[in-house]
Amino acid sequence: MPLLEDLTVYDDGDRYDVYDHSFLDEDEPLGRGRLLGAITVTPEGEYVPSGEGAIYGYLAPARTLDEALGAFVGSA
Repeated sequence: MPLLEDLTVYDDGDRYDVYDHSFLDEDEPLGRGRLLGAITVTPEGEYVPSGEGAIYGYLAPARTLDEALGAFVGSA
């Protein structure tokens, strides 16, 4: 389970790509780490996590990016 401080989030408008920079991936650009998934903002303002790394429960509907990141880190 990655820690919150291990994540790097890249903003692209209504989509946020989530990477685990503690795990190096040869197929990703240098310094990005392993792609865990993405968080998409719906027209209703909900943040929806998706991808192979979004495996943990989170408060749904997520109203903030921080709430949606819970899907990638779980809870301790």
